[in-house]
Amino acid sequence: MNYLEVCSNAAGPASEEASEFAQGIQSVLTGKKQLFQMEYPCHSPSELRWFQGRVTPLRLPSSGPQTKNMSAVISHMNITDRILVEQELAKLAATDPLTGLPNRRFFEEVANAELHQVQRFGKRASLMMIDIDRFKSINDTHGHAAGDKVLRSIAALGKNVFRGNDLFFRLGGEEFVCLMRLTDEQGAISAAEKLRLAIERLHINSGATPIPVTASFGVACLTADDHTIDSVLARADKALYRAKAEGRNCIRSGQ
Repeated sequence: MNYLEVCSNAAGPASEEASEFAQGIQSVLTGKKQLFQMEYPCHSPSELRWFQGRVTPLRLPSSGPQTKNMSAVISHMNITDRILVEQELAKLAATDPLTGLPNRRFFEEVANAELHQVQRFGKRASLMMIDIDRFKSINDTHGHAAGDKVLRSIAALGKNVFRGNDLFFRLGGEEFVCLMRLTDEQGAISAAEKLRLAIERLHINSGATPIPVTASFGVACLTADDHTIDSVLARADKALYRAKAEGRNCIRSGQ
């Protein structure tokens, strides 16, 4: 079988990688490159697999330094274990270990990408900030284990309340944020009210003692005038602190 023809005629999943690999082989055969290598997926029906392909010239004794290479050595090394470890490390780096939600680092990447969509295509999107009311008091009165239980419970509520294309994150401490795609301010306020009521109805106990839990909300829309997601966060944060100042357990929107 002709290796180049096999690569060039590949179809289906990973066919783009096969075509690129064929071009890499040609670059070594014609002397343009002394080394070509690339990583590519080659999944089987039963498992995920990745390989690193490497192409180097095979010089015959009669060939001089200016002679084109008519042969090449091609090797493929299975790098699946390394890729899976890298993916797991990336997931851990982007995940809050307590709640299992994506963390602030991942939020900033995704939210800035969504802001770009708003600026370029005029799409609608909103940001909702959530802060647990009197969370320090919960920790001081009932202990940090109870506080952790409250955080995990709210994370679980958010996963149930929000839609599949909404993205729910833990910013840190007792603060959460939800990025709501294709949603205007009124839609975000409506979703915030559903979560607010669900939090208010939470039944969490510290031993036999019930823990009352409420949260305050700040909502802001992404606009084409925002340079980064930080400006949207600032508006949502300002609205959140208005909610705190005006009695807590309520929703306010940013200007």
